[in-house]
Amino acid sequence: MATQYTWTRVQQEVLKALKAAIGKVHAPTIDELTTPPDTEIGEIAYPCFALAKGLSRNPAEIATELAAKIGPKGMIARVTSSGPYVNIQLKLDVFASDVFKNIELSKERYGYQNLGKGRRIMVEYANPNTHKDVHVGHVRNFVVGYLTIQLLRAVGYDVVAASYINDLGNNVAKCVWSMQALHEGERPESGHEIEFLQKLYVEAGEAAEKDETVREEISTIQRSLETGRGPWHKLWKESRQWSIDALYAAFKEFHLPIDRQYYESELIDDTKKIVRDLQERGTAKLNDGAIIVDLSDEDLGVNLLVKSDGALLYNAKDLALAMRKSTDYDLDRSLIVVDERQSLAMRQLFATLKHMGVQIPYEHLSYNFVTLPEGAMSSRKGTIVRYESLRDRLRHVAADETREKHADWSASRVEKAAHAVAHAALVYSMAKQDPKKDLTFSVEEAVAFEGTTGPYLLYTTSRISSLLAKAGMEPAMHDGVLGLPERALVLHLAQYPSVVAASAQHLTLSDVPNYAFNLAQMFSTYYNDVRIIDEEKPAVSATRLALCRAVLITLGNALRMMGLEPLEEM
Repeated sequence: MATQYTWTRVQQEVLKALKAAIGKVHAPTIDELTTPPDTEIGEIAYPCFALAKGLSRNPAEIATELAAKIGPKGMIARVTSSGPYVNIQLKLDVFASDVFKNIELSKERYGYQNLGKGRRIMVEYANPNTHKDVHVGHVRNFVVGYLTIQLLRAVGYDVVAASYINDLGNNVAKCVWSMQALHEGERPESGHEIEFLQKLYVEAGEAAEKDETVREEISTIQRSLETGRGPWHKLWKESRQWSIDALYAAFKEFHLPIDRQYYESELIDDTKKIVRDLQERGTAKLNDGAIIVDLSDEDLGVNLLVKSDGALLYNAKDLALAMRKSTDYDLDRSLIVVDERQSLAMRQLFATLKHMGVQIPYEHLSYNFVTLPEGAMSSRKGTIVRYESLRDRLRHVAADETREKHADWSASRVEKAAHAVAHAALVYSMAKQDPKKDLTFSVEEAVAFEGTTGPYLLYTTSRISSLLAKAGMEPAMHDGVLGLPERALVLHLAQYPSVVAASAQHLTLSDVPNYAFNLAQMFSTYYNDVRIIDEEKPAVSATRLALCRAVLITLGNALRMMGLEPLEEM
């Protein structure tokens, strides 16, 4: 891995030249440097507004003076001014050669840095409930968590990837009640266990709405399951395993890294002890038979830990989970990936932890809802879109597209490509969108081979791989070949490590996915406008192939950041 990437060195070189020209009246910083709107006038621009304000002068005049003072040196080829901006154009051959060398030496680690070295962060994600389907909303959790983990690891943090599975609670009690009361002795066909449990859950919910006795029986089962004993424990254990197997099958398909798996059922004793301790300290109090932490002075309302019927709530169990994490790992920071609907619960959790004296900085990494064109989903009503159903639909559409393009391909070859295309379609549709915004998922849009889609990115890597394989010559940099058509691409390649660093620092998770699309789009334009292989011009061809290979490596790295693998053919 390169200790310092080309773009950082170039920025420092430009800053040094600016400081020498400005003198001691102002010290420009990297944050002040921008990129001109057109690479034809330069790769770096320095706005003179702050300097002009300090000197009470016209910024355009200062820009003209600075441009005249700074001459060609190192990677700087030319300095001009346009209005209040100083524009620096780089020596393209020197700049590109250094960028290509960075990429070739680093390969799959191009973009990796040591900004977080020595610091440990836990990212808790992949936290669905058992006894329920994995649905399209969970996929967004997986993608947000995966991207966060990969970004933080890429910049040097020691990341502990943790999953917390809720394997108790009211929904579980409903399924167990339904298994005994409505389906005694009945078992699902192999491979249909989760559909069976979803049916049980919906049926129990409908029965509970109509009959208070059913509600009381479900409540009794929930309290009994929290003891780890009782007549319902065997049914819980059996049905729980069906869910765990299904969840881990989904985790495997998304290649989710999980270093530590936590389960709600492991934390019951710890939870009860914490609640007792909070009561003894006066932090938690009885209120109409329930146990609460009053956070109204902090505008957070009441944190309900135990219901009046004695059942523990998620808020209480989350306290035990937080304490278990602190015991298991020495953490500098702890992120919890959960949807925006849990925002108040997260704030209540963090406030209660502070009352308990926990100092680890906890953060809620939220994301908004996923809906489909036909509307919102509800587990309670049984109107969710199962991940498996959506995945299979995507695979079917992708297979049809692939067969249409490759009539001569075997069935297994089509299936392999369709699986990769479907996965990329689903993941990229989630990754490209700012997690703070609602997302409407459309199968037809996601699986398209053109536009801002995962299949388009895979097609780009496939096109470049095919080009390099058929070129018949080794990519190599030659001076005097690259010109204006290549400038924007070289600049974009150089900026990838900076995009990774900024995205990891600010957790702007859509930055790298959007960078990947922009790179693919820029390459597509370049591919259409420029003759890459010209047998009569071997030096030109070899240099342009070197650029293509640098694009392939960088685009591949951006894809892997999302958990996607480049394809050599599709």
